[in-house]
Amino acid sequence: MLVVARTLTSAYRLLEAWTLFRDDFRIRMLFTINGTSAFSDGVEDVLRQAGVRLVSWQAVRDKQVAYDLVLSASENIDFQAITKHAVVLPHGLGFNKYVPDSNGGGTRLAGLPPEAVLRAGDATVVLSHPEQRRQLAAVSPASTGQTEIVGDPTMAQLLASRGLRDRYREAFGTRARTFVVLASTWRPDSLLGRWRSLPSLLLAELPADLYQVCVAIHPNVWSFYGRAQISQWFASALDAGLLLLPPDSGWQAALIAADQVITDHGSLGLFAAALDKPILHAGPSSEIVDGTPPDELLREATEIGRYAPLREQLNQCRSVHRPGRFDHITARVFAHTSEADSNLRNLIYRRLTLTPPSDELSPRRFSVPDIDLRAVTSYVVDTVEVEDGALHLTRYPAAVQPDRSGRETHVVADETEPDVRTLERAAVIVRERTLDLPEAHRWADSALTANPGARVAITATARGGLAAVRGSGVVQIDMADSRHWMSAVGSTVYCCWLSDDLRERRVLVHTGSRSTSVSLTWSLQPGEAVP
Repeated sequence: MLVVARTLTSAYRLLEAWTLFRDDFRIRMLFTINGTSAFSDGVEDVLRQAGVRLVSWQAVRDKQVAYDLVLSASENIDFQAITKHAVVLPHGLGFNKYVPDSNGGGTRLAGLPPEAVLRAGDATVVLSHPEQRRQLAAVSPASTGQTEIVGDPTMAQLLASRGLRDRYREAFGTRARTFVVLASTWRPDSLLGRWRSLPSLLLAELPADLYQVCVAIHPNVWSFYGRAQISQWFASALDAGLLLLPPDSGWQAALIAADQVITDHGSLGLFAAALDKPILHAGPSSEIVDGTPPDELLREATEIGRYAPLREQLNQCRSVHRPGRFDHITARVFAHTSEADSNLRNLIYRRLTLTPPSDELSPRRFSVPDIDLRAVTSYVVDTVEVEDGALHLTRYPAAVQPDRSGRETHVVADETEPDVRTLERAAVIVRERTLDLPEAHRWADSALTANPGARVAITATARGGLAAVRGSGVVQIDMADSRHWMSAVGSTVYCCWLSDDLRERRVLVHTGSRSTSVSLTWSLQPGEAVP
């Protein structure tokens, strides 16, 4: 088979379909790139990294490559250059969007091959639902007899992967936090096309120990702008803990792990609806075909508002959501889901005049993603007092400059904090690496010297931790597990110092749904006065 990729999206879809032919030595796949799209950049890198055999498009045009069938996930390939029948896989969900016509002015229906190709019977268009066949026949009579309803293999995989939800959340570092996924397609009507600052605004408003924010962006955006540019655009949000998924993987696990989804008119919104997630959306889009499932979803779900508190909107969305709310919409998108892999494989084998393997295919679950989690190095923390032996800390990432006007706050910064201005504002300097006691004393003294605006310097020790408080001595901290708790315990010491409560005590420290018990023992350094 000749496998023709054109964009990053189509390349990922074709690599997924390749697994349908595992263990069959009769099938050989040759990949090529019809690189005529503005979003073809990066396709060759993806295919070479996958280890496939690549042949040049020029060799295909010159008829130097022999093949029996063409497999594509783009309706825009140069059909005149190929000599065999093409099976065209969808790279989205249905035929719901108008996109610019690269062959002339105006727009065309995304996913539909050229009329001449359909009239000649040179392509079979793969569908996920019978409604799509009726829709295409109304728009393009030439499509009659040129479609095949197989179901959606990606939806089958999503449903099969739901049992891995806890493992996905563990990989994302979510713990018990509310996992908010932003799913954005491309072009100006997309979620991030309309509201580029939304990730940073969410991170600035949502307590870091209660919420985690994740963004999945359409591969076209990655291809057109490049990873470096996108990372620069979201630099502060990434420093604040934003989980930015790569274009090739992870979005499936994220949708399953999500507690709620903010989306637009793209396919990920329909997948989220089929997974029964609470949904907010960016608003209506002129690109969407009236009456199609994404159009109905945008009418059914709630539009996110720019002028109301985001946390309230998120909480309200989750509270009013009822299981099955979007079933009437997704029932128009997904059919024969459990047999989708077998149906697609059988279609291709039939076109190759081969007998398919006897075993029916079962969906393969999406692997647990390998995520490089970036640590948040500084927080703005609400300054509170210990009440009934407990301290409830509310923390926000300092990198997105949360607005806590009207509240007394302090900044806690790791010693590795890259932003000098944040370090200068920090009341607490933190070192999470464990030191022995003599080293801990030396480090704490040097940290306070190097950061004259800081009041507390705290580091982990074998017993728990040690904090030096400017002008007020040293605090020995006993706790069962100091890993990842030094920042919160630093805030605890600071809050106790600020309220003049320096006695020996045990405090139950709460950050979101997590808590730890710490024992604070105050001692004087030589030559210091009693606090």
